[in-house]
Amino acid sequence: MRKQNAPVPPRGYLHPLYAQSFSELGTPLYLPKSGGWLIKREIPGTDYYDAMGPYPLFFCQDWEALTEDLSGLADQLVSVTLVVGPLVDFPEAAYEAYFEIFTPYKDHYLLDLEMPLYKTISKNKRRNARRALRELDVQLQVAPDVDLDEWVKLYACLIERHQITGIRAFSKRSFEKQVAIPNTHYFRVLHQGEPVGGNLYYLQGDQAYAHLSAFTEDGYQLGAPYAVKWAALQHLAKFTRWVNFGGSTASEGDPPDGLDLFKQGWSNKTAKSYLCGKILNPQIYQQLASDKDAAGWFPAYRAGEY
Repeated sequence: MRKQNAPVPPRGYLHPLYAQSFSELGTPLYLPKSGGWLIKREIPGTDYYDAMGPYPLFFCQDWEALTEDLSGLADQLVSVTLVVGPLVDFPEAAYEAYFEIFTPYKDHYLLDLEMPLYKTISKNKRRNARRALRELDVQLQVAPDVDLDEWVKLYACLIERHQITGIRAFSKRSFEKQVAIPNTHYFRVLHQGEPVGGNLYYLQGDQAYAHLSAFTEDGYQLGAPYAVKWAALQHLAKFTRWVNFGGSTASEGDPPDGLDLFKQGWSNKTAKSYLCGKILNPQIYQQLASDKDAAGWFPAYRAGEY
């Protein structure tokens, strides 16, 4: 009898701990056929529920089985919204037929590590990184040995700098789950022994996802964003094929902002994610959405919520 390979344990965004990190927003809901997770949420002012994929991207183990899982939730949920990232082999034609909303969403900035870094990353970026590394040290911590308190303090700097609210304003309780996910890589930046920045990466197969980064004001002044990116890429290039630096932050049609330009400088490809929206209970959906001015929003009854 042929011996079957053991299933690959879920990592990164696919790990159950990542879904649990959104427990302050709703209830993690496992999809048994596809092996993915949703976040089940109360619809404010009603007795109904809908669900969203974990931010920023939804993943599952069997993309062909996803639509069957979702259809089986029609007695629980009014609608489901999720974002499928690039580098995912999903049945595009089947999804286009199944979802009411299936549309290209954000550009994601990707780095193909099969190309040598010195040919991909500009001389200017490499020069800035080398200059920063004269004063900074970059150290790697791997879960479960990630310094939670240090990371939370750094992220608080990001929240204050950009006035972050809503789903991206992760709490310490949320980060406690996120940094415990096996093989999470935390590249921490130190200046004279003091943390001035950090970058979290999730590893999934041959792909690395730049989950979040945060820096103190001193870190920005000292070039920590350049130092940590360069050090992380040199490490990740040893065992991953792709790095996803995340999606565009600019609105459709607007010129790229500073963060987009920074991501572009470390990338050699772009690819679209897809926004997927499914109405599971059309009657209730129409009732809830009937008085909303919701052009461009799905679900319509949550227009303006984020």
